[in-house]
Amino acid sequence: MGNTQDVVTQSWLEDELVVFCAPENPLVQQTLTVPMLAEAPWILRERGSGTREVLDHQLLAQLPHFKLVMELGNSEAIKHAVRHGIGISCLSRRVIADQLAAGSLVALQLEQPRLVRTLYLVHHRQKHLSNVLQRFLEYCQPAK
Repeated sequence: MGNTQDVVTQSWLEDELVVFCAPENPLVQQTLTVPMLAEAPWILRERGSGTREVLDHQLLAQLPHFKLVMELGNSEAIKHAVRHGIGISCLSRRVIADQLAAGSLVALQLEQPRLVRTLYLVHHRQKHLSNVLQRFLEYCQPAK
């Protein structure tokens, strides 16, 4: 593993994580408390994924015991399982935006603060940046 000084890191986007369920889930009409979240059946990303890491630190740490019914390594599989009423989950708002807009998935209201993480652009300081990668990095810069 190289030295961290060899890596260029810059913050890129704020990403909101959303707890969501199927539209017919009775939790839709409620503001969810910690005990309610602990009782709900959860479908989560596998341990080690960025989404799961944020969820473990920002939310699940408050739930010493919760009902994990399924761990999946794929967001599409999680959306499918939730849509079919197997449980609730938490993914990036960007990942479920189309389903939220269509009403096939519904964001749940939580008692606690928003779940957010910062996404970063990372590249090796010594690596040659191709024209395509350079343009991509410029494209990712926030508008001034």
